[in-house]
Amino acid sequence: MLAERIDHHLRILAEDIGARPPGSAANLRATTHVASTLERAGLTVRCDPFRTRWWEPGPGQLRVDGRDLTVVPNPYSPPCDLRASVVMAADLPALERLAEGPAGRLVVLTGALASDPLWPVAFPFLAEPTHRAIAAALLAARPAAAIAVSDHWQPIIEDPDLGVPSTTIRTADADGLVTGAEVVLRLGGAVHRGDGVNVAARTSDAGPRLVLSAHVDSKVTTPGAFDNAGGVAVLLALAEHGLPAGVPVEVVAFNGEDHVDACGEVAWLAATDLTEIAAIVNIDGAGLRGRGSSLALMACPPDLHALVAAVIADRPGWALSEPWYESDHAVLAMRGIPALAATTAGVHEVMATIAHTPDDTVEVVDVEVLADVATTVATLLPVLAGRCLAVG
Repeated sequence: MLAERIDHHLRILAEDIGARPPGSAANLRATTHVASTLERAGLTVRCDPFRTRWWEPGPGQLRVDGRDLTVVPNPYSPPCDLRASVVMAADLPALERLAEGPAGRLVVLTGALASDPLWPVAFPFLAEPTHRAIAAALLAARPAAAIAVSDHWQPIIEDPDLGVPSTTIRTADADGLVTGAEVVLRLGGAVHRGDGVNVAARTSDAGPRLVLSAHVDSKVTTPGAFDNAGGVAVLLALAEHGLPAGVPVEVVAFNGEDHVDACGEVAWLAATDLTEIAAIVNIDGAGLRGRGSSLALMACPPDLHALVAAVIADRPGWALSEPWYESDHAVLAMRGIPALAATTAGVHEVMATIAHTPDDTVEVVDVEVLADVATTVATLLPVLAGRCLAVG
């Protein structure tokens, strides 16, 4: 029964609705489905509204050294159609020196400047000083546009507040990008404002509780089955048939884990008394076909760690993993609230080939594995309640 209900919700989110960035009409359809399902399951639903921006992709073309390359605009890049002279920068001092030159050049970021995605300047939970310095130096250079040369699987720039047209290209495509070269860059796309909600639902009216969460949004570039319609489907199926009796739980479909302003997390935090949250179990990227499952523990006292480890040791196909913070559980773990994160074993090895891509479809997800995730979570919740609610 759990597997059938998980499959039902997975297909609604990933196939019937598809890509669902916060603020879009598709995202509203997804959160409406989540809220109505939780209401029918008998939970008390709360929807916390927010206003945000979402990006509609467009075409891209780069002409360099007589070659025409199809490129993908960085998310939230303003559109452009320009011809400009290239100037290169491989580290922060070199980028800062560009402020002394003329405006209107095409700045090419390489090396340390393009090794990892830059955190958006307005991201609410992390201020990375080096990334902010790179953004400030890029703006001071007054470029016509920017190109990041990187083999990272994610775009290097994803920031609606930067205001610089930009794209990311592979090192293999960067031949001809040298200082003084003349290039033509055309980028499409549009940024839209929209409204959304974060959906939370409780099994009891008030008091201390456990949070069971998964994020309902996806990048605009993907149907987001593995990341993370499967996790939401587990929440909904558990709410319908499998939440343990007598354990106070708040089911939260966070909206915006893959978004630049973490809009749903912010909305939920503003409406929540964190002193009543005893622990969180978050499901993100679980159920990948052909792989087992893993559980990471963060901010857990040694005795709680031992209790959870004993449960996982008895579950075939499961293993404990190192802590990771790239999901909604992080905002609670950083505040000292015990956090458990369930995902696919070795998930980071496959992120580059599946997550955020059109290939993240229901075909890559094993519903039986997700059903096992559901039963494992249902087993863990009373363990957490017995330890965390008893002392919290």
